[in-house]
Amino acid sequence: MPGAPGAVPLYMRLAEQIINDAHRIGGEASGLRRIPAERVLAASFGVTRQTLRRALEHLRARGLVHTDRSGTYTYTGHRVPTRPAAGARPPLLFPVGATFDGLDVRSHARLSFEPVPPPVEALLGLAPERPTLVHRHGLTLLSGETVQEAVSYFSPTALAHVPRLSRRVRKLRGRPSRSEPDLRHLYLWMAESGLQPVRRDRVRVDRSGCERMWLAVRQFVHDQFDRPLEITDLRVDPRRGELDYAFVLPS
Repeated sequence: MPGAPGAVPLYMRLAEQIINDAHRIGGEASGLRRIPAERVLAASFGVTRQTLRRALEHLRARGLVHTDRSGTYTYTGHRVPTRPAAGARPPLLFPVGATFDGLDVRSHARLSFEPVPPPVEALLGLAPERPTLVHRHGLTLLSGETVQEAVSYFSPTALAHVPRLSRRVRKLRGRPSRSEPDLRHLYLWMAESGLQPVRRDRVRVDRSGCERMWLAVRQFVHDQFDRPLEITDLRVDPRRGELDYAFVLPS
């Protein structure tokens, strides 16, 4: 893919070709399409892997592809979402919480398969004491002080219809140890599976602690058929961060 002096750089032209090929192969089907491995792409385009990696980084920076442990993906079909302009806030990631501008926070998370509190069982349509996928996520300052904590519970509908979640359940069944998860693209996975997540929040002030007061939020996520998908109980230190209620469907 050589070009004349002053032309668009090779890696940018390569990036555009990667996206165009994914959309052409994907046709009218909207969702995510996995991009072939680096060595395969580099050989097919006749470029070095260094050039290919630069093209992929160019696409990641613009929100056109995302990478997780299972590979690199791009959107396909006629419902490709609008991409954020330069300097805009990045796409919505799970779990949805507060922003802590100017603070250096560390993220930690755990995934388990366990029963949930009875009130949550009823909301998710779970039988009594039936286990489900539970995601715990926290943000702490460098001092160790917690500024946000979230516990998310998944419904049978979500586990049955989102393959990436059901695979995690199979790995966790019967294992006492907990895994370190990467569920950042949960809402994209839901859309990829034909679900349209819609969220509503219930906000209150949590005064249960003697020393601190928290802003407590219960987030309900349903699909287009009003079936529950996920519930997250979120607590935020209101002195440190602020909530952003923008929610954009990822499909």
